[in-house]
Amino acid sequence: MYMDQILKIQNRSMLVFEEGVNKRIVVGVPHHAPLGVSELPCPDHDDSDENTGFLGYYLAQLLECPLIVACNYFIDSNKDDKSDYFVKLVDLSPQFLVELHGHAGEKARYDIEISSGKQKSNWSSDLAMKLRVKMDQVSELAPYTISGDYKNIYFKASRSKTIVTDQWIAYHIEIPFSIRKHRSLYIPFCEILAGCLKNIMLVDQKK
Repeated sequence: MYMDQILKIQNRSMLVFEEGVNKRIVVGVPHHAPLGVSELPCPDHDDSDENTGFLGYYLAQLLECPLIVACNYFIDSNKDDKSDYFVKLVDLSPQFLVELHGHAGEKARYDIEISSGKQKSNWSSDLAMKLRVKMDQVSELAPYTISGDYKNIYFKASRSKTIVTDQWIAYHIEIPFSIRKHRSLYIPFCEILAGCLKNIMLVDQKK
């Protein structure tokens, strides 16, 4: 079964993994459900991040890196360091993790919020600034606000074990539904995100 078919399954909990040649970075999606499925069978995180798996799949292809997606999952996998999602990340031992999430808009202070944790806010701020420059060049994405400032964002990911760790540099990216539901928006967004991440990894490699 192809990945795009797997990501459309509505009633089965699965941890999906795809290999990639670029081992420096991993794309993670801990709360995926297909469009139209707003709830997960998880008492600790029953709100799904609809369609984030498709964004993660496309982003991983652009980065040629491994992909981990928790589909319709029954545990809050990024907040449990014993979950199979977290254990797989540890096994991969990346230098960078980009983790895609979705929000409904009621609580977020910005349309797109990025957290690398309190101690690594310079990383999230840098990515947000790079994204802002590129998004301003795409008329459909230019109106969206974005921040990576830990002090100012709502979604700080302070309880996420995948973010508040020294095992890798992490980006917890909250994306609004209006981008996630439209391929015409999430394709250019992922392409911009991939370009910015490649630039960050290139600069880091030269240090």
